[in-house]
Amino acid sequence: MNIDETLLLLLFTCPFSLQCWQMIGIHRDSTLSVTEMVLQARQLFGLQSFREIVLIASWCIWTHQNSIIFDRASISLDRWNFSFKDEIGLVLHRAKASLKQELDYWISNLTF
Repeated sequence: MNIDETLLLLLFTCPFSLQCWQMIGIHRDSTLSVTEMVLQARQLFGLQSFREIVLIASWCIWTHQNSIIFDRASISLDRWNFSFKDEIGLVLHRAKASLKQELDYWISNLTF
């Protein structure tokens, strides 16, 4: 397995990451290439802040998986949710006004 395949597995196809993406309303079509999958997900998601949300979610998945591997932590969607919301909160402090308003509204309407 090469690095790209490993990242694809970690961020988009492992059961834990699939649950994370579903929780925030980003759906993927596994029959598409990664590029096509992201473009389609962006179109379906429909928010200007898609890029920021995907980057934060990916970072949180990555760091959560690292804590499992290196710190022997257990898989926890609750811990991932907390981390994701915390990171979004940090971005809200430095985001442009238009993006801040959209992200703030979006995160306040998440139901997890």
